[in-house]
Amino acid sequence: MIVLGYNFADMTSVEDDDGKNIEHKIIMETLKICTDGCTEQKIMEHTQLSHDQLRGIMAEIVDRELLHYIEPRYIYMTTDKGYIFLKKGE
Repeated sequence: MIVLGYNFADMTSVEDDDGKNIEHKIIMETLKICTDGCTEQKIMEHTQLSHDQLRGIMAEIVDRELLHYIEPRYIYMTTDKGYIFLKKGE
């Protein structure tokens, strides 16, 4: 589903066949996956991102307060702000 082989820093201007921004699609997919909590491994499996690509996007999503990292459980959860972002993006 997600295009591989791109450095995440370069993905902001890359568009898929639908003309949609790849970065936006990755963020949306990640927020959907994490609605019930998920690990980095689960996100990598669903988005087909490398570990390095994932670390970059997760840092951005957490900084934007769309996801919350629960350290003792090693999971990410979509925040209320993330749910609002999902509703606007659909």
